[in-house]
Amino acid sequence: MKEKLFLMTEKSFKSTVNFYSNQQQIDSIANEKLVWYFNKVFNPQYPFKFDFVLKNTNNLSILLNKIDYKSANKSIFKNLEIKAMKRHHYKCSYIISNFRKFLSTARSNHYSVKQFIKTIDNTIIYESFNGKSFTDSPRMLYFYLIEKLPEYNHVVVTDNERLTKKLAELNIESVKKNSNKYFELYAGSRVWIANTRLSPQIQKKANQLYIQTWHGTPLKKLANDQTVISIPDVTLEEYNYGFNKETSRWDYLLSPSEIATQRFKSAFNLKNEQILTLGYPRNDELIKFNNKEHIHQLKHKYNIPTDKKVILYAPTWRDNDRADIGHYNFKLKLDLDSFNNQLGNEYILVIRAHYLVSEYLNLDIYENIYDLSKANDVNELFLMSDILITDYSSVYFDYANLQRPILFFAYDKEEYANDIRGFYVPYEKELPGPIFKTNNDLISYIKNKSYEGIPHSDKYKLFTQKYNYLDDGKATSRVGENIINTLIKEKEFQ
Repeated sequence: MKEKLFLMTEKSFKSTVNFYSNQQQIDSIANEKLVWYFNKVFNPQYPFKFDFVLKNTNNLSILLNKIDYKSANKSIFKNLEIKAMKRHHYKCSYIISNFRKFLSTARSNHYSVKQFIKTIDNTIIYESFNGKSFTDSPRMLYFYLIEKLPEYNHVVVTDNERLTKKLAELNIESVKKNSNKYFELYAGSRVWIANTRLSPQIQKKANQLYIQTWHGTPLKKLANDQTVISIPDVTLEEYNYGFNKETSRWDYLLSPSEIATQRFKSAFNLKNEQILTLGYPRNDELIKFNNKEHIHQLKHKYNIPTDKKVILYAPTWRDNDRADIGHYNFKLKLDLDSFNNQLGNEYILVIRAHYLVSEYLNLDIYENIYDLSKANDVNELFLMSDILITDYSSVYFDYANLQRPILFFAYDKEEYANDIRGFYVPYEKELPGPIFKTNNDLISYIKNKSYEGIPHSDKYKLFTQKYNYLDDGKATSRVGENIINTLIKEKEFQ
């Protein structure tokens, strides 16, 4: 068999059904695997269920009659659905399946029955990093569109009480992620604006507009461009299948440059007309607020001393560094003792771990080192830092707008490039700063102030010309006007 079986993809489902439906006999081991597989696929809440089923009806009926597949006696409607499939009554099985989904949804604490509503109202819903913060491009578009479209209801998704309270103080309407109201709003909102993927359980209607702002310039290979994946219990085929289902819902994806656009096209399987190469609204703040007064206010906000230079360390997360599915480790390779002893008199170190990292650092013993992993807005950390240290995170594309030194602490470059994700271009090729593999070399470089000339180098200037030419402080208005014009045009055709 060339095709992989028992994967949660349409192709694998077809191969699995065709292979086993043509077998003269199905042994007990194969029967057990098929029952396990069908239980996953036939789950009424599995969003792609009938993409699988309705394209393979003939052989599926044959196979279901060959194997010993039945549910517990209490699963009355599931047994009726299976019986209808066995008899090739797929219209009936589809009706029963939708009823099962309705019952499952009605009993759930997470999925509102009202997500089945068909009416659309003038609401725009904004979601940043799965509701963990109100930042990035969705935030910038919120403040632009709430002024330009006052007739619309504007709602922000939040996933924590602290953010909910803060939004309430600002008179910003919010909705708790995964609440009944959350699913109701997605079902009935005219526009969705998000910077990460949304749950496949949220069903998008044809007359809804989904603007995906994304959250960085692609340095590491994404989705369909990946050749390896390090997520436990998920194959590359299954990962890409789910990703392609998500991107097929996007009406528009924002891009910060033409280079990024070409990478997004292949990674997300998008057409030219789906990508808006207009710049990232989030970077407007880096252009507008890069001044001494604002930076001083930010340092006061975070209790950062103003008499020392600030170094921001923002490493990426490693796909394979997990304690469990959905839980990430963070093993800091930067020698904090050496930093504190050798640089502490002149520098403050601010650490910003990726938002997916579940366990944060304990830095209580260090007077000159701050953990600001939970800071809501990374732009504020950019603005108040004098130097950036990173590795494979795309943050340096944004930080380069500040024309400040960038250093790359890439202690596991070979492993990352070959075994974890891979890069679109050779890692060393276009970096606007030097690479370090050891703590000693990195700390000595900073101690000698060798970084001072980095922003003035030809390599740095060429980098910003290639990747940041749209970061002019006007991306929010460009994207906002595009959304408004799209709504006007679609209204004309209604």
